[in-house]
Amino acid sequence: MTRRRVTYLAMASVLAVPVFLAPSASAACDISQTKCALNGGKCNIKFRNITGVSSGSGKDTSIHQTAEAKIIRVKAVKQNGKKLGNALNINASASKTLNLDKKAKKEFAKIQITSPADKAVGGVTMSCEHVTAVLNGTGTCKVFYGYSSYDKSNYRLGYTCSGDRVVKPEG
Repeated sequence: MTRRRVTYLAMASVLAVPVFLAPSASAACDISQTKCALNGGKCNIKFRNITGVSSGSGKDTSIHQTAEAKIIRVKAVKQNGKKLGNALNINASASKTLNLDKKAKKEFAKIQITSPADKAVGGVTMSCEHVTAVLNGTGTCKVFYGYSSYDKSNYRLGYTCSGDRVVKPEG
């Protein structure tokens, strides 16, 4: 091996060390400091599908709520978008509860809400910040349907939840 090649290999190995030794960033949603976790209870969010209701939940969002009953799918996902555990399919006017205790141990990052039967309807993603606010509130969310204030041809889902102004998309 030439001296130049050895020098390059030595430099490359020195430069690569920090990459391998650097702590990996975890994008998991930490719910350990929420009211439910600190009190030793179950950390659940109850989702109510009100897509068939024409008004009442679109306030403070950028969606004009309209009534068109949709099945919604609620699932916890990792940062890379892969689903954790079972997804909840919730019929219009029904409610189901998403248990986050087990999903937190598997490092979920967010919650996705979609309409699996109607791909033209835009879904919505609940951030970790919103998840923790809901868990510190009453643990309930209403998922509704409507069109965007900015584009009347853009139909999508939105949510309003207990907690301190937990809504999406914001108005």
